[in-house]
Amino acid sequence: EPFGALDAKVRQELRQWLRRLHDELHVTSVLVTHDQEEAFEVADRIVIMNRGRIEQEGSLQEIVDRPASPFIVDFIGKVNIFRGRVQSGKAHLGGLTLPFPEYPHAEEHAAKVYVRLHEIDVARVRSASACLPATIARINPTLLGVRLELVSDELGGALSAQIPEESCAA
Repeated sequence: EPFGALDAKVRQELRQWLRRLHDELHVTSVLVTHDQEEAFEVADRIVIMNRGRIEQEGSLQEIVDRPASPFIVDFIGKVNIFRGRVQSGKAHLGGLTLPFPEYPHAEEHAAKVYVRLHEIDVARVRSASACLPATIARINPTLLGVRLELVSDELGGALSAQIPEESCAA
């Protein structure tokens, strides 16, 4: 981990320099790091390991769009995990029913649905699309906007959302 002992600003500058150097020289190098941001910013191809085994390999876009396992989903960013069941092309998660064409079978099966924080929309008024009532338990400003901690009785627990700061003021 060549950048591990450096402060955040210097690490970021070195990552940008290394990315430009690779683009100019077209060389191959291997960078081993536990810093996801570092890997995602520098690499063309990423290999994610779990307990000494390769869990997934590909471009950042491939890994984000098609994570190979629940481990990868959780690894690439914070997620909410909704537990429920799937049956006949629908996912039933608490009081929420969503289309789930990946499971067209008639027999019911337990399921987990992983939803990234930024994929959750928050509105004051219930919309026509699939939604759950929730109460805001905590508002935390972040560098990327506002993180909301929500409580939903229909889900039987807490969930998190990341929204732009201007959405929070509305």
